[in-house]
Amino acid sequence: MKTLTTLPTLLSGFVLATLVACAASQSVAPTAQVVGDTELRSNVQAAMGIQPGLNATAITVDSYDGEVRLSGFLDSQEQIDQAVATARSVNGVKVVKNEMRLK
Repeated sequence: MKTLTTLPTLLSGFVLATLVACAASQSVAPTAQVVGDTELRSNVQAAMGIQPGLNATAITVDSYDGEVRLSGFLDSQEQIDQAVATARSVNGVKVVKNEMRLK
């Protein structure tokens, strides 16, 4: 009876085990980028800051799990609408809750 300890048999087994281990350890990258709450809040605040005619310092931005809450007091309904539209345009924002009020 032949033993299976010959050099070619051992090398073949080692190569097969290595390939199986490598294939099992590969992971699939997510298709959508997940944005954390702190980063999302910063991104929304930055987007507000570059909008002409919008007083971004009067707007408080909070976020949790892709939901953004805007609060504060603005001078006009147009500014409120602009702030909501700006927040919605930021990558990672799922929902915008508008709690802003007119001065």
